[in-house]
Amino acid sequence: MTPHLAPFAESEPFLFVSGQLAFDADGGISAAGIDGQTRQIIANIAKVLRGTDLSLSDIVKTTVWLKNAADFVAFDAAYAECFGDHRPARSAVVSDLVLPAALIEIEAIARRRPMNGN
Repeated sequence: MTPHLAPFAESEPFLFVSGQLAFDADGGISAAGIDGQTRQIIANIAKVLRGTDLSLSDIVKTTVWLKNAADFVAFDAAYAECFGDHRPARSAVVSDLVLPAALIEIEAIARRRPMNGN
């Protein structure tokens, strides 16, 4: 069954990326740890953004749901490596997730820059 959601919705100049889980190319959550799941999710978000001519550097806000508060430090380290010097605003909460194998879910808001660069 395919969930009733779109990968993103756009309301200029913003693009809202739906919450992403660590799905791999086969549609399963193959990464067992928080580090691997965080990296897979950010790769999935980057793929959605590439399809709209945006990139991770266009993200202005993320919301993160962690299954376990104890995973925050490892999550934050992987997140920082993926984003580098770019630091979007972020909220993080602890919550149960729909899929038992999921340790984290991330949604993102990106902004299209006007042609003049402002």
